[in-house]
Amino acid sequence: MKKIQDALVAIRRSPYQSVMALLVITVTFFVGYIFSLFVLGTDTILNFFETRPQVIAFFEIETPTDDVKSTADDMLNKSYVTEVNIVSKEQALDFYKQDHKDNPLLLELVTADILPASIEVSGKDVASLSLIQEDLADIKGVDDVVYQEDIISNIQQWTTAVRGIGLVATSILGLVSFLVITTLMSMKISAKRHAISVMKVIGATNWYISGPFVLEGMLYGIMGSLLGWGLMYAALLYSTPWLQSFLGVIVKLPLPMNFFVYQLGIGTSLAMLLGSGASLMAARRMMKRR
Repeated sequence: MKKIQDALVAIRRSPYQSVMALLVITVTFFVGYIFSLFVLGTDTILNFFETRPQVIAFFEIETPTDDVKSTADDMLNKSYVTEVNIVSKEQALDFYKQDHKDNPLLLELVTADILPASIEVSGKDVASLSLIQEDLADIKGVDDVVYQEDIISNIQQWTTAVRGIGLVATSILGLVSFLVITTLMSMKISAKRHAISVMKVIGATNWYISGPFVLEGMLYGIMGSLLGWGLMYAALLYSTPWLQSFLGVIVKLPLPMNFFVYQLGIGTSLAMLLGSGASLMAARRMMKRR
């Protein structure tokens, strides 16, 4: 308890340096918390869109309706298939009429008899779509299988790229915070070098001397994490109405409180390690010079 009081006194005695350290750590963890929200959001969005593309199998024109239904039932029984929709010849004609309603000549030339029936198959995830494509391609009577693989591939590439940028930005800010705290602690320890020399002469241990500095760095981390989380949460609450209208049913808002509890707990633990680790490094370097 005495060391914590000493750390708080040290923070109050150097307000400008303390504010600088807190500001850097707050910005670091604000970006980190925003990045964790983005990771959760992109995972949810990617999982949503992974099941949106459907594998469409077009049957040969002369394929009986019973064979189409039998194929649909067989596909629906597979563990990686979530939904199968049958598009009959008549429905295909309705879709054709809707697409070409501005061109009467094309409508006169097309009847349901010359259009193929098809089935639209949805999978549980993106990996299952390729399995569905292979299954449908091997079925007798299937003339063509359409799978828009590029859509999911592009989403995955963009998600990976943005995550990489966020991870790099957070890592750089974390490194800057570490260096700022290390420099700040080094300056404070150097300013007390005479007192430290006296304590060493009378037998004080390294931990007794460096303990207040380590606790001070830990307090910087805790306060910076809490401030960063508070700013992130306020920004999320402010933008929730816009996010709800933009994301619709893709991401359910507000997010469960359990997520924020885990987020704050993990973030604060990392902040404590960051602050105490930087202070301990500075203390050890200065102790070696005494």
